[in-house]
This record gives sequence, structure tokens and C-alpha cells, in this order.
Amino acid sequence: MKSTIGSLLASTAALYARGTLAVTDSFCPNSGDVCFRWGVPEASSSSGSGNIYFQIEAPTSTTWAGVGIGSSMTGSEMFLIYQDGQGNVTLSPRNGRGHVMPQHSQRSGVELLSGSGIQDGKMIANIRCSDCDSLDLQGSNSWIAAWKEGDSLDSTSLSESIQIHDEHTGFDVDFAQASMSSDTNPFTSTSSTDSGSGSGTDSNSDSGVVSESGGGASDTVLLAHGIIMSIVFIAGYPLGSMLMPLIGKWLFHAGWQLLVFLGMWAGFALGYVYARDGGYFWNQTHTQMGTIVVALIGLQPVLGWAHHRYFVNHGQRGIISHVHIWFGRSLMILGIINGGLGLQLASASKAYIIVYSVIAGISALLYVATICFGGLRRTARTKQMSPQMSQEEQR
Repeated sequence: MKSTIGSLLASTAALYARGTLAVTDSFCPNSGDVCFRWGVPEASSSSGSGNIYFQIEAPTSTTWAGVGIGSSMTGSEMFLIYQDGQGNVTLSPRNGRGHVMPQHSQRSGVELLSGSGIQDGKMIANIRCSDCDSLDLQGSNSWIAAWKEGDSLDSTSLSESIQIHDEHTGFDVDFAQASMSSDTNPFTSTSSTDSGSGSGTDSNSDSGVVSESGGGASDTVLLAHGIIMSIVFIAGYPLGSMLMPLIGKWLFHAGWQLLVFLGMWAGFALGYVYARDGGYFWNQTHTQMGTIVVALIGLQPVLGWAHHRYFVNHGQRGIISHVHIWFGRSLMILGIINGGLGLQLASASKAYIIVYSVIAGISALLYVATICFGGLRRTARTKQMSPQMSQEEQR
């Protein structure tokens, strides 16, 4: 009888403990397979500081996944996970510095808890943070998340290099609705009973605990910016410059360069929107150099028109002609270099970098060959005109 009563009391206590835990349901952005959960002990919530618990869950087909405190990458406290190659996960706390690869930051208050590892084809990280002091433990907080599909990193290094994310998002978490009574790992004891666990839906959007705030401009904007500006600087402007030596028709040259000029501004606008929403515009060499180069290219149509008028009036090049030509060449070179910085900033794969470099190299060779061809043609034309001028002088 005593044994039965003891078992009943133990079961009741267990049910009570589970009932008072209010860990959030799984929040899975875009109804995907990457999910997050949070829990805040009542003691931490009451004092405004202390431990918080959160979980990152991602399929093993994901190279890495992470979540960060803040509304943008700049200044964000990030927590990245990836496979360590030994059946477990590596938890890497990092600091966001804009749209560049976040760097590892040593933090004694971040701990990987029991229940973490590789389970049923998923990476699971149960995390306790005792020094996440920037959070409002009684209110709503902004978070960002990102992940990258691909091969496993299989690394235990906390500073392992990562490639740019495939997807990212932003959202707010209301910690007032994530309070729990016990200051212990909530994910090992409640994962089997939480209604949202592994649901694969944005369940918290309905409950009000988690609300998506958007992750800024989409990766499609970044990709479009990169493609447009690459075409502009490694193909568009060089080809337009080659039209004059090849066919000698200024209207074709001017018309083509005008189209490329408009495309450049469209690409710049996309890049500006992405950088602005990411909170790092003018904070990186790429954005600074890109803005300056684009602004200076804005002078080229004026210089080109002045060069054309001088040539029409004098039948030869003048100082303004050489300014227009060499100013344009210098800006094209800077634009191509800045494109490389952009690839570096985006942590682009080696394949993208190789393709960009090869096309840029081919474009440079063709451009130099065209310049040489144009120079030879001008020399031949000058020699042809010289005898005619001599005959006129003899007459």
C-alpha cells in the first residue's frame, strides 16, 4: 500500500513539474526542418538576469545552423552548430560584425547540455546561457537565424570557417510566455510531451510567443546584386569600351555604355537595400569602395560627351579624351577588384570565385588585345594621311 501511494505521489509530482514548464513550442521558420525552442526559469525572469535555455534542431543535411540575439548580423550574439564528425555537435559562440563570416568569441557562460548530439538524422543542441545579458527576460526580444545546406563540416574547431547561409530570417520571442518553474535543462524532460516539438510548423506564430519580423532583404536580392554587378564590370563596360576600336561608331559605344550604366545603378540599388537592411552599409570595404566607384562612374557620361565634342571640332583626341579613357579604365579595374571583395564578403564558394576570376581574366586579355588593335589601326591611318598632307604641302 505504501509503495502504491509512493508511486502515485511520484507520478503526480512528475506531472506537476511537467505542467509548470512552459518551454515554447518548436518554431520552424518557413515551415522547414530547422527549428528552435526557448525556456526562461522563473528565477531568471524575476531577477532580470540568470540562465536561459534554448534549443537548435537541424537536419544532418545542413552544413551549419545558427541563431543570434539581435535584429541584424551587426553586433549580434550568435550560436552556431555543426557536426563534429564523432556523432556529436560543435557549439560555436560567435560575434556578428556585419555581413561577413562571424568570428568565434570565447564565452564561459555558454554550455552545451545533455541531450545534444546527432539523433534520428538531426543535429540537436540544448544550450544554457548564463551571460546573455542583453536579453529582456520579461519581455520580447529580437532574434535572427540562418542555415546552410550541404556537406557536414565534421569539425570540433570553434572557429571553423563557414560559407554564407542559404536561408535566413528574423523574429521576436516573447520571454514573458516562455517562463518555466525549474532552472534545469527542459528539453530532455519535456521533448516527448511538448505539443510543438518536431511539428515543423510555425506554431508559435499563432500562440504569440514567436512572431516573425522578417530577415531583411532576401538572399535573392543579394544574388541578383552579385550577378548584375559582375556582368556590368567584367563584361558590360569592357565590351562597350571595345566597340570604339573595333567598329569606330561612337553611337554604338555610347548606347551600349548607357544600358550598362543603367544596369549598374539597378545593381547598386539592390546591394544598398541588402546592406542597409543588414545594418552594415558603409561598414565594410566592399560597400565603401562600391559606392565610391559607382558615384565616380556617374561622371563618365559627361566626360564622354566632352570627349566627343572635342573630337568633332578638332578631328583628334585632346586632354579631355585621355581623361575620359583612362578614368574609365581605372574605374573598371577597381570595379572588378571590388567584385572580388564582394565574393569574399559573401563567403562565396571556390567555384564562384574561380568562375569570376576566369571570366575577368578573359575579359582583360580581350580588352588589351582590342586596345593594341585600335592603336595599330590609328597608326596605319596616320601613315596613310601623312603622304597626302605632304603632297598638299608640295602643291
